[in-house]
Amino acid sequence: MQGIRLDRRKRIIIEIASVLLLGILIAIDQITKFHFSTTLELHEEKTVIDGFFYFTHTINTGAAWSFLAGVSWSQLFFKILTGIALVAFVFFYVYAARKGYKWLRVSLILVIAGTVGNFIDRLTIDGVIDFLGFIFGDYCFPIFNIADSFLVVGVIMLIIHYLFIDEGAVFKKKNAKKTVSDK
Repeated sequence: MQGIRLDRRKRIIIEIASVLLLGILIAIDQITKFHFSTTLELHEEKTVIDGFFYFTHTINTGAAWSFLAGVSWSQLFFKILTGIALVAFVFFYVYAARKGYKWLRVSLILVIAGTVGNFIDRLTIDGVIDFLGFIFGDYCFPIFNIADSFLVVGVIMLIIHYLFIDEGAVFKKKNAKKTVSDK
């Protein structure tokens, strides 16, 4: 009986820690966006490492790489799509929690935090505040924000999970022992 109580406490502590982590990640995203949108004028640039890294204040009305930017119906489309995606990610998180997948849960927390961070911007300013800029030789990488970074890292973790960690992973090492039925 006490083992069940301890297991339940552990699960509750893990869920509280997960919600706190999610809140902290969203707060970091929103604080950085607020900082750069209030300290830099729109399209103003501040060089950090000459020819490589700079801060700027932009508002992306599209999605990644300004996809559908400036299209009249795009904000409504992105708001609806993001709302549906958030519901799906939360259900997916519950599934991962029930299966005990720690790696998958962390990746989903990152994806949810990034999605919520950008969703807040879409709801409040009909676009997303971006401020991180990188230059690689002659190529200027698209401006992005912390929420975008959470999304990218979270998606990479999801891919790693399904390629290497999941029960049915593509590249998971198979058990070396063969049972009688395997022969």
